[in-house]
Amino acid sequence: MMDLRLHMNLDAVVSLRGRRGTAEPEPAAVAMLAELAGVHGLSISRVEERRELLDRDVRLLREIIRTRLNLRLVPGGDLAAIAFDTRPQRITLISEPQSRQALPSGLDVNLLKDALRKHFQTLRDADIEVAVHILPDLDQVKAAHRVSVDVIELDAVGYTAARTPAERRVELVRLVDAATTAARLGMRVALSGGLDLRSAEELSRLTHASELHVGHDLVARSVLVGVERAVGDFLQAMARGRQRPL
Repeated sequence: MMDLRLHMNLDAVVSLRGRRGTAEPEPAAVAMLAELAGVHGLSISRVEERRELLDRDVRLLREIIRTRLNLRLVPGGDLAAIAFDTRPQRITLISEPQSRQALPSGLDVNLLKDALRKHFQTLRDADIEVAVHILPDLDQVKAAHRVSVDVIELDAVGYTAARTPAERRVELVRLVDAATTAARLGMRVALSGGLDLRSAEELSRLTHASELHVGHDLVARSVLVGVERAVGDFLQAMARGRQRPL
């Protein structure tokens, strides 16, 4: 079974800072604490709102962190400029969120395949790893393989938001099937979307998952117990889940 890595999404820190329009909390400071506590990667989304401040965040993160930086953004004409300017280790292409509060739904790789191929060539020219955030749909997984994606980030919201055990079982099967297919096609698999301690432990059981991306719940737990302990709690939950593979 492959190693499982924890990535912290900093978007909740950015949102918290934006509520008061101040400089605090500083995403880079939170990132450094998380890195010291053992996270394996850090993610941040670049959206049009507060773009200049976010660009500063990305440049600062790129300079100070030693773990992998994953920049999440919507495909657009300025992608090449962003890639060559910031040079994160990975760029994950996401769909446009429907509102400020909403999480992005899965990118439609089938619909955007021609444009994505051009974007991906640009990213590879900059020696940047390519990922897409998609729903756990086999057609989308296969489409991602056809455009030569390195990593698929499967949206697990269907599982984490399920209200009944039966719904969770259905969504778990979708995630397992998508992850298994992706691994068979040579792509690495990340899981994201509403993960808390319980779901992080449960989804760590997926043998083909190599990363869990946690945002809001990790930041929320950090408010209660501190960043170091919060990261440690998630790493321990993941280790427990890994001991009971599906």
